[in-house]
Order: sequence, then structure tokens, then C-alpha cells
Amino acid sequence: MSNLSKLLEVTEEEKKAILEHFNTTEDEFEEQVKYLKEWLQQSHHLPKEDDENKLRISLLNSKMSLEKAKKSLEGYYRIRAVYSDEFFNCMMPKTERYEEAKKLVTTVVMPKLTNDLCRITIFKFDDPNGEATDPYIYQMIALMMAEIRISHDYFLSNKMIFDYSNCGWKNIVKFTPAVNQKLVDILLSINLRIESIHFVNTTAFIDQVMKILKNVLPAKIFGKIHTHKDFDSLHEEIAPEFLPSNYGGKQKSLEELYDEWCEHLERSEDLFQKLLNVKSSEKYETEADAQDMFGLGAEGSFKKLAID
Repeated sequence: MSNLSKLLEVTEEEKKAILEHFNTTEDEFEEQVKYLKEWLQQSHHLPKEDDENKLRISLLNSKMSLEKAKKSLEGYYRIRAVYSDEFFNCMMPKTERYEEAKKLVTTVVMPKLTNDLCRITIFKFDDPNGEATDPYIYQMIALMMAEIRISHDYFLSNKMIFDYSNCGWKNIVKFTPAVNQKLVDILLSINLRIESIHFVNTTAFIDQVMKILKNVLPAKIFGKIHTHKDFDSLHEEIAPEFLPSNYGGKQKSLEELYDEWCEHLERSEDLFQKLLNVKSSEKYETEADAQDMFGLGAEGSFKKLAID
């Protein structure tokens, strides 16, 4: 088993069960992938990638809807163009920025799919003094892992765990309305399927965080948030079988898994170099008179200008 196969385990039986969930066969699924590949080739403003798993992921996230999968792919290539400076051009292992991100967060994608065929991602702040150069640093490793998943993973939906045990206001205040708007735009544009979101080891300020998120997130996503003061409460929602050992689970520790993931990212420099040119060639600008997208009082909806 390759290193990546150990990081992202999925059996043939699980793949079959995922397709059965959508009442489709492997042949039908691959026919839809073929259709998306042809559509991509005919879309002159989109890059011509040879990554069929990216098309599979777009279909799975879109519940096998071809039209939603197209929008998902359009959104993925759009955000890689619109947010290239803040996010995607900086996503390169072994750089100073990468090393800063590696130190200030611990992000892990768990190796096993849950019984309901979901992939778990755990995000933990490790910056109690708020040393991050900017809030985008916190997202960098997670976005790099997401790129690996897009090209190699197979899952029905996602469960996300945010560990607040080492997080305080010095971290939270970095997430200004403008920053939040961009992060939510990225989340919505790629049409990521989310089964549930879990806040664990919550502290007194979590009520204020929830108020912020209620104004930021669509109601459908906000309604998926569950708060847990300890791991016993988390285990009522997610079985220990799928969690790290230091979360009361049966998998490797969060730190061991994080080290393995970072080792893989650092061996994937060629992939991230290639991804620098993976973006829509359409140009976008911010509409100065546009209404705030999420009620945050910040301008920022995007308008398509032209195709190069």
C-alpha cells in the first residue's frame, strides 16, 4: 500500500456502496465522468487538466448532478483565479510561509471513512499568541490537503472537527468580515458536501463565535454545527474507531498523522507547481456597488468580465 493509500483509505466495497447510495453503477458513473471531460475540453476559459478524479469528486459533491458538477468545477477554477494572491499562489511546500503555517496549525484528514462513508478532517489552532502573519496562514495546510484529496480521494460527504483547545480571541479577531467573506465564497464555490461540523473543547467565547458564524454561513450549513465541551460528547456523534488516539480514538495520534501528511505534501512539490496555472482564464472584478454577500458590511461579490 502506498503512502497516500494509507493516508486516504477507501476500499472497493466502500466505493461500491457510495455509488449504490446514488443508485448508479460504475459504468454509469464513468460515463458521466467522460461527459464532464468532454465539456471541460470545450470550455475554452477552463484549463485542460488530465485529472479524471477531480471530475469524480465534483460529481460526488454534486450528488451526481451533471449541471451542479459543472458549476462546482467552474467555481473551483474561478476561486483559483480570484484568490490566487491570498491563497493559491502561496500553496507551495518547503517555503517560509509553508513552514509558518505548519507551525501554527495542525490539520489532519483521517485515513478511514466512517460507517456512513464520510471523510473526517480535523483542524486545530496552535497559535495561542496570535503570531500568524495573516489569517490565511491558518487555511494554507488544509487547502493543500484538499488539493491532494481532489486528485485521489473517494467519499460520500465530509465531517469537520474544529478543536478550540488552543484557540483564543487573538486568533478569532484576525477573521475580519472581508476575510470571512472570501472563506465562505471558497466553501460555497466548490460545492463541498458537509455532513456535519463539530466544535470540540469549546470555551467561554464559543457563544460569540457562533454569533459571528450565524451571520456568515448559510443557514443550511450553520445548522450542521454541533458543539462539544469534551471528547465524550464528540464520541456520541463520531465513533472513536475513526478518531485519533489523543481524541479517545483508535487511530494514530493527531501529531503522528499530521507529520505523515506534511511529509506527503513536501514530496508533492511538482503537483503544487503545476497547480499554479490551474485556474479560469476569465477575469473578475469586485462590483463596487454590490450588496454584501453575507450581511457583513463588506463589498465583494464577483462579476465576470471577459474571456481571454
